[in-house]
Amino acid sequence: MEPGAPDELAALRDAFPGYRFRRKEIRGAACYLAEARGAADAPLAAARSPAILADMLAAAVGRPVRLRAEAVAAAYRDLRMTVQQCAQLFGVSRTTIVKFLAAEGIAVRRPGDGVDDQAVVTAYRDRGLSLHECAARFGISPRRVTAVLDRHGVARRPAGRPRDRAT
Repeated sequence: MEPGAPDELAALRDAFPGYRFRRKEIRGAACYLAEARGAADAPLAAARSPAILADMLAAAVGRPVRLRAEAVAAAYRDLRMTVQQCAQLFGVSRTTIVKFLAAEGIAVRRPGDGVDDQAVVTAYRDRGLSLHECAARFGISPRRVTAVLDRHGVARRPAGRPRDRAT
């Protein structure tokens, strides 16, 4: 650490006195390491920022961890998780996830965004796929398939035994 530079790990040392902290370059990236004092077999924790390292240690000792909007945004946008999956991961409601995404300026994806309506109609009407088969093929719900068919004026087949398909 340079003389006169603020100690970026001071808050960690104050919050977690049972750990030693240091900054280390790993493969050209700055990393922050935490090592339990006096426990040779204790795991070493590492993160790219002191804030994330603090959250990791807080979670490990059972302290509540503040949910960060950037973590929610990264899970949703970068990992392509759904709102429901994010809610389960972070232990909050879907409404909370949507609020975090809105605060970050991220539009919520809807199931079937980007699905070609004409492809759905063709699969149902011309290829004889069922509502459920169309839903599975296009990654949307059967209700969404029904809405697409209604929007395009395609009559639905009666429920029951599927008709013979031409091969």
